[in-house]
This record gives sequence, C-alpha cells and structure tokens, in this order.
Amino acid sequence: MSIKMMDYLFFVKTLILFFAFTYISSTNSKELEKFNDWSAYAEGEGKNLACMAVSKPKTAEGNYKRRGEIFAVITHLPGQNKWNEFSIIAGYNYKADSNPEITIGDSKFQLFTSGSRAWSFSPPDDEKIIKFLKSSMKMKVIGTSTRGTITTDTYSLLGFSKAYQKINEACKKK
Repeated sequence: MSIKMMDYLFFVKTLILFFAFTYISSTNSKELEKFNDWSAYAEGEGKNLACMAVSKPKTAEGNYKRRGEIFAVITHLPGQNKWNEFSIIAGYNYKADSNPEITIGDSKFQLFTSGSRAWSFSPPDDEKIIKFLKSSMKMKVIGTSTRGTITTDTYSLLGFSKAYQKINEACKKK
C-alpha cells in the first residue's frame, strides 16, 4: 500500500474515531441497551447518525501511575457508508510505530496507532475481528506507551453479539 493511501486511511480513521469518541462521551449520546459487558449507543439522525458498541476492559495491567479511559469500540457511520470500524482507545499515547497486538481466541491482529488510538489496517481486518469477537469469550490488547510502558488490557466479550446486533438495527445495517 502506498504512503499516500496509508496517510489517507489514517486521516479517515482518525476523523471517524474522533467523532465516535465525541459521541460516546457526550451527554447527548443515547445508550440503547447494555448487554453484560458491552453497551450499544446511538447519536444523531440521517447523515449524522452514529452507532457504537462499546466496552471497557475487565482488567488493565501495566506499570503505570496514571491512565485515562480505556475502550474497545465498533462504530457504524451509515451517512458516510462506514461500517464495522474497530478501534481501541488506550488511555495513554501509544509509542510511534508500536503496532499494538490484539488476541481474540486463537487469532492475533496488529493495529496501527495515532496518539491514544489504534485501528485495524483495513476493512477486511475489521470484518475478521468482528467475526472472532462474536465467537470468543475474551480479547486481550497489548500496547506500548510513549514512555515504553507495556500494558495488557483484557476485555470480556459477553454481550458483544447482542450489542453489535443492536447497533446494526439502530443504523439499519444490511
């Protein structure tokens, strides 16, 4: 993949996650329903509709003193024809080019980063990740901060399938 294409994808994913995180933290976000360890959210209408399945880790390990909010997020933006965007918000800034690794069941994926956020490298990777999220019990995310601190966050996947189904309904995903 060319540098220009990677820069474009990085820009698009950064923009999408910025809006998604804004929606999650906004008091105007509507929690559609909570399913065990995952919640489904929706915000806006028409071209501005955003739907997200969100979870916080059950455990967050590492030798750090302070850390911000940590989330795993699946985002749909139907007005932009963007579906199944998988991302992690780490609660710290990632070390440049550190490529955090996620493990779901027996499958491993690497992510790319910018600041405190990490994404899969492509929409087909998003699809594969979602497939494994639906059929597994936990997800582990290993990342490295700008200070070199290695963290391991473990997410429960209980309720993921139902939260995902709920955002598909809310955003009318076919």
